[in-house]
Amino acid sequence: MITFNYLLEQVKLYKKPIIIANVLALIVTFISVPIPLFIPFLVDEVLLGKEGKFIDFINQFVQINSAEYYILIVFILTLFLHALVVIIGIMRNAYLDKVSEEIRLNMRQKILLHLKKVSMSEYDMLGSGSISSKMGTDIRVVIDFLSSSMGTIVIQLLKLFGMSAVLLYLNWKLALVILIINPIVVKMFVKVFKKLSELMKDRNKTIATFNNSLVEGLELFNQIRVQNRENHFFDKINHDATEVRDKTYEYEVKWFKSLGVARLWMVYSNTLFQMLAVYFVYIGEMSIGEMMAIFVYAGMVQAPMNILLRFVQSYHDAKEAMDRLNDILRLKKEPYYEMKKDPFRGKETASIELRDVSFAYDEHKSILKNFNLKIEAGEKVAITGETGSGKSTLANILMGLYPVTKGKIFYNGVEVKEVGFEKIRENIGFVLQSPLMFNDTLRYNLSIGNEYSDEEMYEALKVAQLYEFVQELPKKLDTIIGKNGTKLSGGQKQRLSIARVLLDRPKVIIFDESTSSLDNDTETKLLDALDDYIKNKTVITIAHRQTTIDKSENVLRLYPIKEEKR
Repeated sequence: MITFNYLLEQVKLYKKPIIIANVLALIVTFISVPIPLFIPFLVDEVLLGKEGKFIDFINQFVQINSAEYYILIVFILTLFLHALVVIIGIMRNAYLDKVSEEIRLNMRQKILLHLKKVSMSEYDMLGSGSISSKMGTDIRVVIDFLSSSMGTIVIQLLKLFGMSAVLLYLNWKLALVILIINPIVVKMFVKVFKKLSELMKDRNKTIATFNNSLVEGLELFNQIRVQNRENHFFDKINHDATEVRDKTYEYEVKWFKSLGVARLWMVYSNTLFQMLAVYFVYIGEMSIGEMMAIFVYAGMVQAPMNILLRFVQSYHDAKEAMDRLNDILRLKKEPYYEMKKDPFRGKETASIELRDVSFAYDEHKSILKNFNLKIEAGEKVAITGETGSGKSTLANILMGLYPVTKGKIFYNGVEVKEVGFEKIRENIGFVLQSPLMFNDTLRYNLSIGNEYSDEEMYEALKVAQLYEFVQELPKKLDTIIGKNGTKLSGGQKQRLSIARVLLDRPKVIIFDESTSSLDNDTETKLLDALDDYIKNKTVITIAHRQTTIDKSENVLRLYPIKEEKR
């Protein structure tokens, strides 16, 4: 899981750059904190002629007796030190940004590695829109917090300690006014902020809902447009966006109310010590230059204090974001079985047997119950049945996409647990009814990362009745087909999916209504062309069309399970 301890362990992996960054932060603090003292000391010792150590320090390096030159030297020195602070700050941020991006990558890889092994039945319940939203927005929130922890907070704390030391050096009585009241304000604010955590949780939940609806809706926008449901879709998005506005407004109002009260106490403390400073100058306990310096540092203290208060908010945001990311990591993995036997090696095809197999998406709805099936090697079986009878579920189970609730599955007499899902998917081809396509070339959509020659691809396209279509395209296999194949018809996508599976040369093929979008003539040509390829292979066809069913040797009809009334 992604927790604060996990982040700490990640930070420990990059000790060297973080140590360097913190050393640079110390240098920045050491250089930047004394700079505001230059002008007040110049006022006291040059303009007012008071004795002091600042002019004596300059005279150690250069002997001058002109106020103009002292002013010029301080001016040049101030410019140089500010430039040095910026340069060192850039170097420091480079180290921290590198660490932050490495940890961001590690988090993404951790989640992707988990998703790689997640059960499809679990994945389908959460949805791609929700997952993409979490991996984008929530990882950013966590990394922003982490960057603040390693970078901003460190330097702001160092500045606070440095400025506190200077204030105590200038006048410990006035310094105590700031150093006692401000921490009290912070403590008061943190206590109030804890009460705001529930509002923040509600706000973040509405943001997640909005992002999920938006991402999934945009992915399906073509279907929404076809169904003439734009008004419904945008009304829903607007409703979710309104919820985000309302929750964010409520949270921000209470947040700024609390922040305003805290700042008011800071203003009160500043006003108090300003009056005291004027009084101390009046009674001779402090010079005008020292008073100016204290005013400057008192104002400077507010900036890191505000940043620290924001850090508290960032902490709670990160906590909620990590919980949402853990929704992904809580998805159950599919069972892993190490391959002990390869039932496909040296065989042209495979037999399939299911013994007392049961499957349910949840405890209230069973799809298959004590199901038994025996398919001989090379047999052609058609599976029919009404909607909800479990046809596609059965195909997913055979592929190992959905782990069975109970029962056993055998390929060539070897149980799945001894084969492993990776080896099964390597040897079983699954042609979906509604195949998904990448916004890439025909070549990539055929190979999906595997290496095939153009000759192999064209041979598969000939069987799938797509060869002539591709040959007529100006860029042929290098034609971009658009998001989810928008440049292809439904039938062309189905045929492309068939060609994709044929390229893998599977020993068992499952067709899930994969010719439903074809006209009768094209379907007949396709099935005839497939005959030679599938002649000796086990073929399972989920179909409604009689022409497809007629190609099969046996027909299995499934019926929905009637749940017993409670």
